[in-house]
Amino acid sequence: MKKKLSLFLCALVLALGVTACGEVSDDDVIADRTVKEYRDEITEYMEAYGSVLSGDDSQIREDLSQQLAMYYNGATLEDLAEAQGVTVDEVVDLYKESYLDSVGQIVFPEDSTLVADLREEFQECIDEAGDYEGVKEFTVEKSGKTVTSTIVGDFSKRDLKMTFVYSTLDTTVPTAMNVEPVYTLGETMQKAALNTVMGILIVFCMLIIMSGVIKCFEIIPKLQNKAKEKAENVAATPAVAPVQSAVKNETDDLQLVAVIAAAIAASTGASTDSFVVRSIKKRR
Repeated sequence: MKKKLSLFLCALVLALGVTACGEVSDDDVIADRTVKEYRDEITEYMEAYGSVLSGDDSQIREDLSQQLAMYYNGATLEDLAEAQGVTVDEVVDLYKESYLDSVGQIVFPEDSTLVADLREEFQECIDEAGDYEGVKEFTVEKSGKTVTSTIVGDFSKRDLKMTFVYSTLDTTVPTAMNVEPVYTLGETMQKAALNTVMGILIVFCMLIIMSGVIKCFEIIPKLQNKAKEKAENVAATPAVAPVQSAVKNETDDLQLVAVIAAAIAASTGASTDSFVVRSIKKRR
């Protein structure tokens, strides 16, 4: 018993040790960058895009106010709005796009569309997600020649997961950036069940169509044979007509012979059995 208990405790310690080895701290370095740098970078994008696109413009107002105070001798948003003849909200809306473009310290190539694509994906998800409330868990993993940084944003309706992918050759610029909704296990299972049902229905529909096609291969030869027999019968019909005509002509001749024989018998007073009509010649 003691031996079994000792083995169990050793296995538990090893399991805990493996789990501890899998955890990373802020100071751990992955592909020439610390975990904190990865987290701060992706968190800045999540906070900026999440708050602004969900309708919270407090961060924009704060940033714009700081810039006005720094570069225009303490000017305020109200001063800027009054100088341009617009409202403060209109100033904030005009500044929104440039604010989102300035998020982060990443310098992308001129032909890169990563930020534009990320913003478009965010705008597609934001109505489903609701209001931005903060960030949840963060993970960073290295696999082969890629590093994947992932953060989950806390929203009022549905959480959003943002993912940055880096190459280990250059971790200063992501090679891919995307955001997607986080679905619960029940929703995932429901979608899987729906996809399964749709797949089964499609298979059955294809089987019905294939059965119909195979049945057509059986019916078409029968129709062709019937059409061929009908054509042969139509072609053979004229050959029967002369036979019928000949039979009719022969019947008429016999009737004519009988009439002539009766006329001769009547004129001579002899019986029709006493003579034979050999031939009849018509004179014109």
